[in-house]
Amino acid sequence: MAEKTEAGAVRDFERGDIEAVAQLFQETFRKSKTPSPSLIAYLEEAFFDHPWADPEVRSKVFAQADRRVSGFIGVFPSRLELDGRPLRAAFAGSMMVANPKENPLAGARLLRSFLAGPQDISLTETANSTALGMWQKAGHPLDPGYSMNWLRVLRPASAAIEVLARRLRPAKLLRPFGRIADRGAALARMTPLRPMERSASKITFRDVTRAEFGDVLPILASNYPLRPRWDDGSLSWFLEQAENKRNFGYPEWRIGSAPDGRPVAAYVYFVSPGEIGWLLQALSVPNATTDLVDDLFAHAYELGCSGIRGAAHPWLIPALMSRKTVFYGRSFYVAQARDKSLLEPIRSGQALISGLGGESWTRLIGDRFD
Repeated sequence: MAEKTEAGAVRDFERGDIEAVAQLFQETFRKSKTPSPSLIAYLEEAFFDHPWADPEVRSKVFAQADRRVSGFIGVFPSRLELDGRPLRAAFAGSMMVANPKENPLAGARLLRSFLAGPQDISLTETANSTALGMWQKAGHPLDPGYSMNWLRVLRPASAAIEVLARRLRPAKLLRPFGRIADRGAALARMTPLRPMERSASKITFRDVTRAEFGDVLPILASNYPLRPRWDDGSLSWFLEQAENKRNFGYPEWRIGSAPDGRPVAAYVYFVSPGEIGWLLQALSVPNATTDLVDDLFAHAYELGCSGIRGAAHPWLIPALMSRKTVFYGRSFYVAQARDKSLLEPIRSGQALISGLGGESWTRLIGDRFD
């Protein structure tokens, strides 16, 4: 059903719109005119072959009077549960409008159309400052606990070069000098940011396969009252999607076990030696959080990362704060529900609704398409 105005109409995203949306994506986020065939194929896979595809919860396009697509909001349907109660959910991401000055209300109309959908709860974990302003004008503030991005520097010189290289590509040529500086500091024992040695913990962490990680994930997810309703098929699909985000490096799947063999913690992060690693997902029982963070930092250091960063998992914040971690705003989390009681686990930081449980599994966030 389309919402019509004189400037155009908001309607459901159809397969015939994929090429136009791919071009809009390239122009908005990659500053390129020509979309790659791999991006076109991925848009079809992510939005139309999604295991939780819902005919009533669809991505939206803004089509002008001449039917040209000039706006898009990507919508990923989700299945959550709150203490065993099934919930229909939807995540909104990748909102974009061509020539927003010429179409100043297109973004707001796309967001309004999304929020008017039949889902019990509407969420986004990747709102930029522009999108956040639209959510706030609609009366939905950001959630600080899930909006807290963080960075832990491990090798200062290399990390500084990596941050600079994100803005100035030629700075990558300085990487060898950064490694030399950090190596010299380590030899001189001038490494105040080196992570602490693993304590005499009773929790044992080990590398595992993607499949083993997938077996443990639902067990640990049961510690969070609001969580995804994964089954074997859907969880395998999300894990495979995440593993293919190779622009961040290669995934390291880790599980922590108690002395009796019970899984008590797990995390997956992406690593490329010398660069800043990226944490996709971490979850644990309450008394294992500190051990998880210590193992993550030590493991990333051992693999040669210059640092490690991630979006917020609120249950990690206390441990991160006590371990020389920098917090900053980059992307913002917002949640809306007609039944406000559904938001309580989010407000208390006890909802598994980010990372693999949110929308960060998709390659549209941060990956490249050749």
